Amino acid sequence: MATIISYGSQAKIPLDPLTITTTVVGTPGAGAGLATAQVNISPANPASFSSRVELNGSFSLTALANSQFFVIIRRAGVDIYRSFYRFTTTTDIQINVLWVDGPYLGVHNYELVIQNDSNLPINLFGPIAFTATAIGGEGVI
Repeated sequence: MATIISYGSQAKIPLDPLTITTTVVGTPGAGAGLATAQVNISPANPASFSSRVELNGSFSLTALANSQFFVIIRRAGVDIYRSFYRFTTTTDIQINVLWVDGPYLGVHNYELVIQNDSNLPINLFGPIAFTATAIGGEGVI
């Protein structure tokens, strides 16, 4: 039977798209860390030896015509997920990200990041949420 080993999450205060936005500058390579989460896969827990970490992220943005960017999930500063988005028209969209990681035992820090790949700014608005759930036990992997 699967059990939850550890759970970490961060939800940023919802940003009102009509009055408050966060802008990722229009410089290729410029990025913004949106949220972080941490899990502890403890060797003291027998379920940890057959575990996985499910990562879920969600945020909204306005992308201008011909803008492009990456959505990235990092573990300890290393990219483990990267997805490319390109828009040909001005678009308001909610981005949802799901990734499953199979890390080793120990404490793991994850970060949800957006990285610009064009000369156009990207306007982010809320809510911004990111969760990491370590699940282990029989039949998990």
